[in-house]
Amino acid sequence: MGFDKDLFISYAHLDNQPLAEQQPGWVTRLHASLAAMLSMRLGHPAGIWRDSKLTGSDIFADEIVQQFPKTALVLSVLTPRYLESDWCEREIREFCKCAENCGGLVIDNKARVLKVIKTPVDNEEIGRAS
Repeated sequence: MGFDKDLFISYAHLDNQPLAEQQPGWVTRLHASLAAMLSMRLGHPAGIWRDSKLTGSDIFADEIVQQFPKTALVLSVLTPRYLESDWCEREIREFCKCAENCGGLVIDNKARVLKVIKTPVDNEEIGRAS
């Protein structure tokens, strides 16, 4: 199955706030590191994307959902804020729905949904994000 994009990073925007001015946020640094490492492994520039402009008051962007069938993997950055976010929940739910229609949630024995735990969260909450 061919995909136009390799990875979508799903995260709560609050979790990308820089700790100091003139410094990129944690998710921005993760994105850059993943892009470099995955590009090296693939032998060509990795197609990694994320929503870097929408806020909680915006309407859920259809353009995000329209990209999911073209995206191989989703990476959820789990934090307490992520687990409380209706927006993040919708992103993962919509990706899973699209994945079921585009090759399944598992391809060649490899999961298409990944989790990174950035901030300690309750184990019960992690299960809810699956």
